[in-house]
Amino acid sequence: MTILNTVKYYINKEDFDWGRRDITLQLFHPQFELCYAINGIFFRNRESIIRKCFLDGQLLIWKLCWYWLIFIFWVASLYISNTMFYLLWQSIFATVDEHTVRPLMFPIWLPKDDPNRTPNYEVFLSFEILLIFIVICTFGLYVYILFHLLLHYYNLIDVILIALEELFDGLDVSAATLPREDPRRVAVQSELNARMGRIVRWHLSIFDSVDTISSVYGPMLVYQVMFSSVVICLMAYQVSEQLSAGKFDYLFGILTFGACVQLWIPCYIGTLLRTKALSLGDACFYCGWHSTPLALLVRHDLIIFILRAQQPVAIKFTGLPELQLETFSSIMSTAYSYFNMLRQYNSE
Repeated sequence: MTILNTVKYYINKEDFDWGRRDITLQLFHPQFELCYAINGIFFRNRESIIRKCFLDGQLLIWKLCWYWLIFIFWVASLYISNTMFYLLWQSIFATVDEHTVRPLMFPIWLPKDDPNRTPNYEVFLSFEILLIFIVICTFGLYVYILFHLLLHYYNLIDVILIALEELFDGLDVSAATLPREDPRRVAVQSELNARMGRIVRWHLSIFDSVDTISSVYGPMLVYQVMFSSVVICLMAYQVSEQLSAGKFDYLFGILTFGACVQLWIPCYIGTLLRTKALSLGDACFYCGWHSTPLALLVRHDLIIFILRAQQPVAIKFTGLPELQLETFSSIMSTAYSYFNMLRQYNSE
């Protein structure tokens, strides 16, 4: 119980000094050194709502990242430990003869040969353990980095929403009726332009970053979407075959669940990102411009921003539909069709 409490304490950052003035993202995410330069977010202003919103979002990212990493290491350790314990039990207590089948993490078939004889068994067992570590270090970290970046910019949209709500706060309303050359109007105009410029920079950075993510991760996402239906189908078929034989292969069941989760994560976050980005237009329209004459000073900027916000933020690549829940639903339907086809073929 102490270990669980320690892990929970670490993930929730209960020892983090939220009131310190020198907070940086490198301090908050000490193991991440990517994509941290966000202009205009002032961490030293402890009274800022933007600061609290951004750090709360980063804390959520921190927790979800650790939950995902713990999950994939747990699945990998289950596969290795289950095989090793069963092999140990077989070596100590079981009666070994030429018909004894030694356990493998994944079933293997060889034409005109027995995969359980020495040295085939030792080679395949070592290869499968190595394969599990390769999957953890590549695919597991790939999914984590992808949804970390997407959540990072989803959090930035929340910051933009707050900035829109505070666009006209604390400004001299009477300055809007003054001549253009009046120092008071010039000062208010400069402050409004700075606030609006910051919002526009954040908004453009989201489009640029998502486009960059699409170009970098696009090829891998295409393969992930293309082959996930086949992989999920084969795993589900393995589980169903074991159930037909009166057994339940819980390891393959967990692996099937993990295969669904690794596809659901980017699709779900892609939908959240798209929906939240489209809400920026409504947030700008209801930011209070109709109740203050200061809107005359930035009316063209507001109109351009609302028009720009109608463009959806989506992860797209050649050969890849937009990454959203509709994509996940389509892939699962395809996997279920393949699964039914295999079951029908096997029954015949």
